[in-house]
Amino acid sequence: MPNEVLFDEKEVLQKAMQLFWLKGYNGTSLDDLLKTTGLSRSSIYNSYGNKQGIFMQCLQYYRDWLLNTVMEAITKLKSPVKKIEMVFKISVDKLLKDKERKGCLIVNTATELANLEEEISLFMKEFEKEWETLFQDWIKEGQLTGEISKSFSSLALSRHLYNSYQGIKIIAKTTNDRKTLEDIVNVSLSVLKQ
Repeated sequence: MPNEVLFDEKEVLQKAMQLFWLKGYNGTSLDDLLKTTGLSRSSIYNSYGNKQGIFMQCLQYYRDWLLNTVMEAITKLKSPVKKIEMVFKISVDKLLKDKERKGCLIVNTATELANLEEEISLFMKEFEKEWETLFQDWIKEGQLTGEISKSFSSLALSRHLYNSYQGIKIIAKTTNDRKTLEDIVNVSLSVLKQ
């Protein structure tokens, strides 16, 4: 059975994801991946095709982890505004706990590769659409109940929130000051009540 997987894929993806997250795609060599994951070249090629193949799997793993983290945290919240606030709270808390200031794997990848690789660009567009839709659903709900202002369309607000959500991940690469990040979040969320 030449294609039989003889390693823990979740563990490999976690290790590879951390490496890409710290060093970036271009800063990570195949030798780095072999050393970090413990896989052989043939295992990487047989299971993922090449470096970009394992990288795409890491992006998907990160995306799923991020979404699951948020969904678990908001599961008991009824208020759409509280759900949105929780998304930002989780992000700020995770960013401040990261001593290496890696930021966000998605944002890092967007700035490094989105204009160069079609497959990665498509992934980024899908990620953006997924988060905009999530924000937009909550905004529509809040606008119906009067909890969120109708001064802007739900789409415009969702785009603003997504931009702010990703923006704090860039700022967090240069500061670990909670007040700075929370100020940005508070001003960003203030448009929901105008």
